[in-house]
Amino acid sequence: MEFDDAGPDEGRLPAWSRRAVLGTGLVAGTGLVTGTVPMRGGPAVAAVPGPRWVTPTASVVDPAHELSPPLPGDQIGRAPRVSGSRLRALTPKRRSEVESSAPGEGRTFSPSSTIPFQFRYDDFEIRDLPTELRPYYRATPVPLVDTGTHDAEGVRTMVTGGRMHDHPVAQAQYGIALLESHRLTGNVAYLERAIKQAQRLVDRRKVRDAAWFYPYGFDYALHAVYDLFRPPWYSCMAQGQALSLFVRLHEVTGNSSWRTAADATFASFLLPPVAGKPWGVWTVDGLLWLEEYPYPNAVKGDRTYNGHMFAAFGLWDYWRLTGNTDAKLLLQGALTTARDAYGAIRNRNWRSKYCLLHARDSGNYHTTHSIQHVQLYGMTGDEYFARIADLYYTDFPPIGVKANVRMTPGTHTAYKFSSTGSALGSRNLTLTRNSTAPCTERQRVSGRSGIWYAISAGTFAGYHLQETRGARYAIGVNAAMTYLVPRLGTVVPASLVSYSIDANGAMASAPTGLVAGDQAAFDMRAVLNGVEHLRLASGDHAGRWVGYSTITPAS
Repeated sequence: MEFDDAGPDEGRLPAWSRRAVLGTGLVAGTGLVTGTVPMRGGPAVAAVPGPRWVTPTASVVDPAHELSPPLPGDQIGRAPRVSGSRLRALTPKRRSEVESSAPGEGRTFSPSSTIPFQFRYDDFEIRDLPTELRPYYRATPVPLVDTGTHDAEGVRTMVTGGRMHDHPVAQAQYGIALLESHRLTGNVAYLERAIKQAQRLVDRRKVRDAAWFYPYGFDYALHAVYDLFRPPWYSCMAQGQALSLFVRLHEVTGNSSWRTAADATFASFLLPPVAGKPWGVWTVDGLLWLEEYPYPNAVKGDRTYNGHMFAAFGLWDYWRLTGNTDAKLLLQGALTTARDAYGAIRNRNWRSKYCLLHARDSGNYHTTHSIQHVQLYGMTGDEYFARIADLYYTDFPPIGVKANVRMTPGTHTAYKFSSTGSALGSRNLTLTRNSTAPCTERQRVSGRSGIWYAISAGTFAGYHLQETRGARYAIGVNAAMTYLVPRLGTVVPASLVSYSIDANGAMASAPTGLVAGDQAAFDMRAVLNGVEHLRLASGDHAGRWVGYSTITPAS
C-alpha cells in the first residue's frame, strides 16, 4: 500500500511515496498517566490486521519490517513554509569531519555521576527548529477511521503467531502522528487517541533503577534468520520514540504527568548495559550506540543505523523541552556515531546496510537513511550530514517514483533481469514519434550501471528500461529530496542559467545574473526529465532549478 501525504496547499513536489505504516486508530477517551485508561465514546472494534503488522506464515517478526518502519510521506520531499528570516538564522555554520582531531572535536567524555559511559563526541551545535522542520512533521492529518491493527481500545497493536500483541514503537509513532493531526485540525479526538497510545506504554512499563522501559511480549528473530529474542525484550528505538511522544504530549496538554513520563524514560538512556536487565545504550569502539536490538541476555546489539537515529530524535525532543545538559551530550555522542559510522553502513552505488552486525541490505530503509541525515543537518546546521544524505541519494535513488517515461523517436531496448542482474530476456521497440509508458519504480539494478525504470504497461510491461538523457526519461519533477534548511554553494559556470518546468515536462530557461564564484542558496535536489537539478532558495530566481553540477556545496 503506497501513499503520498502531500497537502494541496503545501507547494510540495512529488514525494518519495512510502508504504503506509502508521495507519490510524479508534476514537477513544483519555486517561491520566498513572492507572488504566477509561473507555468512553465509540464502540469496541475488532482488530483489523494491517499491511505491516501481520506475519501470516511465522510466529517471529522480521525486524527490518516491524520495529523501524520508514518515515511517513510528509518527511520526504516536502517544501516547508518557514519564514525567510527564520531560515536565514538556521544557515549552516560549519562542516565537521569524521574522527576529526582538530581542537574541540573528536572528544572523549569521561564517566560522571550521571553518564556512566566513555564515548567520542563532536561538540555539534544543537538548535531548536520551527514545527515545520521537526522530526515526524505532517502536512495532513491521519484518517480517523482506523485501517491499521488495533485493539478494542483503539491502541496500536500487531498480530503474530495468531495472537495480538502490544507494539511499543508502533504505539509511539502512531501517538506522534495523532498529535500532529491534532495540531493541524484542533480535533480533540486525535488528542484523546494519542493519549491512549501513551497511556498503554506507561501501563506496561518495566522499571529498572527508576528508569522506565517498554517491553515487547512476543518472540522475535533478527531478520527472521538470526538470534531469537524471547520476551521480555526491549528497544532503544522504542525508548526514543516514546520519549518524543511524552515530551510532545506535555507540551500540548501542560499535564505534568507526561513530563514525569519523559523524565523517567530519559533516565533509561543513563543506565549502563547489564545482561538480563533492560538496557538500550552502549559503546562500541568509542562510539555511543542507541541500540534498536539490545540482546536480552547479553551485552550485544545489532547496531541498526535507522533505529539509532530515530532514538536520537527522542533525545533532541527532550533537550528541546528541558535544556538538559546530559541529553545534549548524549545527543552529540549519537550524532558523532551517525556521522562516523556512515562509511561502514554505506555500499557504494547500491543500497546501504541495515545494521553493522549482520550487514543486511537495508531495502527501503536506504531512503530513510537519506531523510534522517537531512533531519540531522537541520538539527545541527552541520553540512557533513547533508553531504551524507547526498551520497546515499547518489548510491541508490529514492524509492516510490511513479511517472510516465517518455521515449523519443528511435530504437529502444528493455530487459528482464534476475535478482542478481543477469539478463533473462530483452525486447526492442522502434518509434517514429514520442511515446510514453508508465513506470512503478526508478532504481538501480544489481550489477548494472545507470538508472532503470520498471515499466508496468505497454510493449515493455515487466521489463526495465535504462534512463538516458534526452531519449528515455521520467517526465517532470521526480525523486525530490528537500534539505529543510537551505544550503550554500559556489556557482561553477561563467553564467548560471535557471529553469522552470511544467507538468508535461516542458522547460523554460532564464539567466540568473549569477556568475562563477558567486554564492547561491539551494534547498532541494530532484530529477527533472531524467536529469538531476538543484532548486534555488533565495533571490529573484528562488524556486527555479539549476543543473546539479552548476553549484558546488560549501565545504
